[in-house]
Amino acid sequence: MHNAALLRRLPRPMPLLLLVAMLTVMLGGCALPRVGVYKDPLTAEEHLKLGLAYEQKGETDLARREYTEAARDVPQGHLYLANLLFSRGETREAEAHYRKALAGLPDDPTVCNNLAWLLLQENRSLDEAERLAQRAVEHATPEQRSSFEDTLKRIRAAR
Repeated sequence: MHNAALLRRLPRPMPLLLLVAMLTVMLGGCALPRVGVYKDPLTAEEHLKLGLAYEQKGETDLARREYTEAARDVPQGHLYLANLLFSRGETREAEAHYRKALAGLPDDPTVCNNLAWLLLQENRSLDEAERLAQRAVEHATPEQRSSFEDTLKRIRAAR
């Protein structure tokens, strides 16, 4: 009988398994890695400046990354990115970013002129290119005017 009394004192298997499972879940949760999402410490303007520095050093992939970051917050990021893409011959993607810049900066003469120039170089949508170039001339600073007038003249000659 002595063995029977001992068996009654031992924990039953089901509650023991439940206890082990609960401890595994609780202790396992303590060991899970935590993923932190941190706010970007740079402003959009700082991303643009960093992108320009990279571009001047010829590190265009890094410049592209910085311009892309800036474009999330300011339309100038799309302009800088479009200029970079155009210089690399990626005209379709450049056009898309010029159009995004234009949506945010509809009267910016540089955006208008650069998109007009791209369309001229692609020899398409010359009516739109002329309208954009005209808008660029209208909103140009005195320093920009002659360059933008040249774009307009070239578009008119191509039509």
